[in-house]
Amino acid sequence: MTAQQLIQYLKQLSPNTKIVVRGYEDGYNDILKLKEVKIKPNPDAYTWDGEYENSNDPDAITAIDLYGENQHPKDDLK
Repeated sequence: MTAQQLIQYLKQLSPNTKIVVRGYEDGYNDILKLKEVKIKPNPDAYTWDGEYENSNDPDAITAIDLYGENQHPKDDLK
């Protein structure tokens, strides 16, 4: 998805629509920040891996990572 495609989609939503990202294993999290990342396709990715991986190669793609994490985790390991 490109920024233009995302903008066009977001324009159709109510300004009060909550935007989230998937949690690590389950559920959803709030977006905490947008991070610029350099990525490249990962042809050896398994189904549980992302389609892209971080890269410092000169031909890496610049992308925006919608970053989120659980800010209030329940710690069952105590």
